[in-house]
Amino acid sequence: MELGLSQHQAIKQIQTLSPQMYMSMEILCLNSMDLQERVETELENNETLEHSEDNSLTASQEEAAPQAESGSAEEVEGGGDSAEDPLGSLEARMERLDRYSQDDAPPSRMSSSYSGERDEKLEAMSNTAERPISLQDHLEDQVHLLSDEEILAVMRRFENRAAPAGEGGPGEVPGTAEAPVVPPVPATAEENGAADAEPQAEPTPVFDFSDETVVRIRELCSELIYNIDDRGYLMYSLEEVLDSMEMPAPMILLEIALEIVQDLEPTGVGGRGIEECLLLQLKKDRQDYPLEERIIREFLSELGHNRLPKIARALGVGIEDLKDAAANIACLEPLPGKNYGGDLPLYVKPDVLVDEIEGKYVVRVDSDYMPRLRVSAHYRELFRQSRKDPEVKKYLKKKLDNAEWLISAIRQRQSTLQRIAQEIVNIQSGFLDHGISKLKPLKMADVAEILGVHVSTISRGSSGKYIQTPQGIFDMKSFFSGGATKSGGDVEARGSVIQRIKDFIAAEDKDRPLSDIAIVRKLEEVGISISRRTVTKYREAEAIPSSRERREY
Repeated sequence: MELGLSQHQAIKQIQTLSPQMYMSMEILCLNSMDLQERVETELENNETLEHSEDNSLTASQEEAAPQAESGSAEEVEGGGDSAEDPLGSLEARMERLDRYSQDDAPPSRMSSSYSGERDEKLEAMSNTAERPISLQDHLEDQVHLLSDEEILAVMRRFENRAAPAGEGGPGEVPGTAEAPVVPPVPATAEENGAADAEPQAEPTPVFDFSDETVVRIRELCSELIYNIDDRGYLMYSLEEVLDSMEMPAPMILLEIALEIVQDLEPTGVGGRGIEECLLLQLKKDRQDYPLEERIIREFLSELGHNRLPKIARALGVGIEDLKDAAANIACLEPLPGKNYGGDLPLYVKPDVLVDEIEGKYVVRVDSDYMPRLRVSAHYRELFRQSRKDPEVKKYLKKKLDNAEWLISAIRQRQSTLQRIAQEIVNIQSGFLDHGISKLKPLKMADVAEILGVHVSTISRGSSGKYIQTPQGIFDMKSFFSGGATKSGGDVEARGSVIQRIKDFIAAEDKDRPLSDIAIVRKLEEVGISISRRTVTKYREAEAIPSSRERREY
């Protein structure tokens, strides 16, 4: 066989997506908040696009959406290149958009007597969520509010706890061998002579109580604060913190600073692990908790696994006393820093609203938040007058096309979302009536087949969108789930099976909680056959402890 290069011509039919269809798919994927942001961006970047005084899409607009689109919802998945429209065709489309905007336009729902200019920057700042205060900022504010007297009081308490004079010198704290803050000045010959004649002078203290020392302790508090993580724990030992400092300080001052930080709010902050964190919280209580302290120091892991009999035998206490101590420990906060800082909360705005009216469920896509868009008449007139300037005509043609495509894509999104939500409500009416126990297993392919669209259209239309129902607000994708096959051949949805497991556990005997195998048998009694591993997976996904950890003694 001869090898070589050659050229051949062939006729092929290739399916491609036009820019309009790309935009339709992109808009369909956006939820309400992202769509609102996208529209605001388009209004800024496309001068041919503007919004009218009305703030919502009318019913006639939504009904006219299928006629306004270049194709039905399922055609978004296919596509084809559209030829360059002549001037007359573009003008006709613009007029059609005008008619859709004018038909049944709702009256303005709000009017304002203020006719001055709006300060958009001020409005944006007013509507921006405040950044949550970080744990470090909260602790720093408390240190700044401490008076010098409060810091000196901590220093005096620390000095009173110091060990008696020993090898390290008078007043030295065990385990510290640091030089004093103010080292003694060498004595002169005259002073040495006077010392021989006079009684022995008082020993030099471990630290002085000068203003400079107080300022230094404040600085060390800040140093420690920025070594505390978001949980509220000190991430490093004092030795490691000291080694990382550009200006090292005596260890005893760092210990005083740590005591000050650990006395701040939230209680338990600055602990070097969960044990010290919990002990700090017990320490702040005026009562004594010897049993609780010993459990935290020696048996915290066993307590977490509910091994109460083992702890009671080791401590030589009764099970009731141990349960009381465990209840006191359960009231403590293992993560004192969790309520500070973090990311801004994520807000959910339902895209679809379902209301029960006269025994029927009415579905509507929420469009009140959307500005009412239209193509600028001024730029359309400029386009008509641009016949003699090809560059201007080309520029305006692109902008006008983008404006038209955006309006059509939004209408198509609303129509597609309405159809998907309506079909979900039709199928899951039992869930809306009785709750999750009546949730039916549902596949996207089933809804796609009913609506006559591609399955990817259902995926894009439901992804990231929420539906508000009489049972609450749910992610639309949560209605699409598999299930377990029942003995009669029916299939029960995964969410319904999980709810049954929760119900079994809620009704169990706490002295003899149900094991995963026992839950499998109970499910078999109601005709649901699943494996023990599946029960364990469902239980762990819902953060339900094992039977041993659920047992009450």
